[in-house]
Amino acid sequence: MERIDETVDLLEYWHTIRKRRRLVLLCVLAALTAAAIYLFTAVPVYRSTTDILIERANPNLLSLQEAIVMDPGGQDFYQTQYKILESRAIARDAVNRLNLDRHPEYRPSEREGFSLRQFIQDTIATVTARIPFLQAQPPPDDDLGIPAGPEQEADAGLVKAFRSRLSIKPVRNSRIVEVSFESIDPRLAALGANTVAQAYIDWNLGLRIQSTQFATQFLEEQVQQAKIRMEASEEAIQQYREKHGLSLAAAQTEGGRQATDISRQRLSQVSSQLMEATNRRIEAEVKYNKALELSRNPETAESIPEVAASPVMISLKNKEVELLRERTVTSSKFGPRHPKMVALNEEIQKLSDLKKQEILNIVDSLKANLEVALERERALTRALRESEGETIIHDKVAIQFQMLQQEAESNRQLYDILLRRFNESSITEEVRTVNIYIVDRAEVPEAPVRPKKAKGILIALALGLGLGIGLAFFADYIDDTVNSPEELEKQFGLPYLGSVPRFDVQSDDGALPVLQDPKSQAAEAYRGLRTGILFSTPDRSPQTVLVTSAAASEGKTVTSANIALVMALAGEKTLLVDLDMRRPTLHKRINVSNEKGISNVLVGDGDWRSFVQETGSPNLHIIPSGPLAPNPAELIASEQMKTLVQEWAQSYDRVIIDTAPITAVTDPVLLSRLVDGTVIIIEAGSTSRRIIAAGIRQIKDVQGRVLGAVLNDVDSRNGGYYYHYYQHYYYGEGGKKKKKSRKHAA
Repeated sequence: MERIDETVDLLEYWHTIRKRRRLVLLCVLAALTAAAIYLFTAVPVYRSTTDILIERANPNLLSLQEAIVMDPGGQDFYQTQYKILESRAIARDAVNRLNLDRHPEYRPSEREGFSLRQFIQDTIATVTARIPFLQAQPPPDDDLGIPAGPEQEADAGLVKAFRSRLSIKPVRNSRIVEVSFESIDPRLAALGANTVAQAYIDWNLGLRIQSTQFATQFLEEQVQQAKIRMEASEEAIQQYREKHGLSLAAAQTEGGRQATDISRQRLSQVSSQLMEATNRRIEAEVKYNKALELSRNPETAESIPEVAASPVMISLKNKEVELLRERTVTSSKFGPRHPKMVALNEEIQKLSDLKKQEILNIVDSLKANLEVALERERALTRALRESEGETIIHDKVAIQFQMLQQEAESNRQLYDILLRRFNESSITEEVRTVNIYIVDRAEVPEAPVRPKKAKGILIALALGLGLGIGLAFFADYIDDTVNSPEELEKQFGLPYLGSVPRFDVQSDDGALPVLQDPKSQAAEAYRGLRTGILFSTPDRSPQTVLVTSAAASEGKTVTSANIALVMALAGEKTLLVDLDMRRPTLHKRINVSNEKGISNVLVGDGDWRSFVQETGSPNLHIIPSGPLAPNPAELIASEQMKTLVQEWAQSYDRVIIDTAPITAVTDPVLLSRLVDGTVIIIEAGSTSRRIIAAGIRQIKDVQGRVLGAVLNDVDSRNGGYYYHYYQHYYYGEGGKKKKKSRKHAA
């Protein structure tokens, strides 16, 4: 289904283009005409091209590292060269070399022939000169602080014109650049391209020479300044050595670092000794404090490590043990007051007193050791401070001397580098080399590059075709008329009954193709329309049919007559009634008299049967409108009209009523309530959708029944989208059998 919808959409686009083919052809012809005028009147322009090779730059005044950092072969280098080629400086040099101020192409007064572009430019310049606020105001000279020179102002127009004809195009994935120049003179085209290339080479060479000269001068000044700085730094070293008494040998040992190393060794030794003395002081202090604490308790005094390890204490303890053992033995023999017991107790007491005194002596010795360690620590601390001060002084002298030496060495190296660069630049200044070469010089072209007539015609054809198709779709978009059955169903919800192609209705005989040319396309369309009307209702075929249109001159009368003829020829007894009582024309199409008719019946002049006329076609009768009545709306709205319609339905198989347009009068609206259904005739591509919608709304407002719509006067030459059938499927216009003459119409 999606593929079918896409096919229908493409066909719709194609039929839209075919329908508006005159507009498309007009646009194509206009574009081709304009292109032909321009292409065959334009002055031919010739183009010539010079190929130049731009190699990587070789900056002799830079080191290898600097050259790598700059990357002269990178994209920024080549983009810069392209901009230089397009610059005004190169263009001005080329203009002066070619003397273009005397060339006819650049002197408008000497040009021959008419130039449309120059005429337009001159016209715009004339109009602009007469309007003050449109004139371009040149910027004042002091805007940038650089006043324009008289030469630049004089040749500004020539330079601008020259640059407009110059083009620079780099060749991809190469170092070759194409320099092209255009001119109406083929010799000037070749000269222009070659001159620009040579001017660029000379400019580049001059820039290199100027840069070398500037660098040489700059390096010479820098060499003199570096020499002065080097001599001053060496003099400062000599004065500093004499001031601080540094010998030449000491000065050469890495900046007098020998004296500094001796002071640092002394400082290191004192520092080590101080650390050792501090450890001893801490150890002595801990021992003394612990011994002092334990000595205060007689029970724990002997647990002092120094006391326990003392030989005196060990001896006293041994004697005390022997005396205690002896007293134990003696006590078993003698009493406590025995002189021997008393003597033993006195000796034991003396030993206890000696032990206490020995403990006090040991504690005092520990205190003395602490005081000695503390004094040694203090002495070493003073020595450390003196050594540090001496080391700092030696370091300052050494650092300052080293800085002077480094400065002198740096100045000496800088002097050597600048002197070497100066010598190199002096040699480079004499060697004038370039990195730009002409690969192919421009030659005089044999054929112009524009205008290219074949290409221009093809472009104009494409543009005209595109513009025409665009205008065709735009015209179709703003078209407010009905052109297809889909629009009927989409816009108004009306059933599509059929379409009638365009045919000649100027003569009375030509208006009835069903009789005059029954095998024609129009006759076949009316037969199809009869089928559509008969099957327009689901319950039964409509017997009384009202034929009207939304606006005037849409072919309702001709359609009514042909529908009635088709039904009569099908064997149905048919009555054709002309109820267009304001502008009746049906009697002319059927070729009957209109002296008496339905108007006489409505005013009571007789029975309607007496006004029925024969048409010459079997089964077809007609009641013309008769004389014009002063009040047709009142006559149609009468009860008698309702009775007539009922009687006609009883007497005939089909009743076809032709009436006035809906939006013109109220007659068809009143009649739509009396018939089985109304057929609305719509002229394809003519009637506005608003008018059609208004007419349909009027009929539906009075509860009238609309059977459907008929597209009339369809131009089958537009491609046939309004109806689909085989044109002359069996027979052609003249009755001869066709072979596969199939043509869709719509």
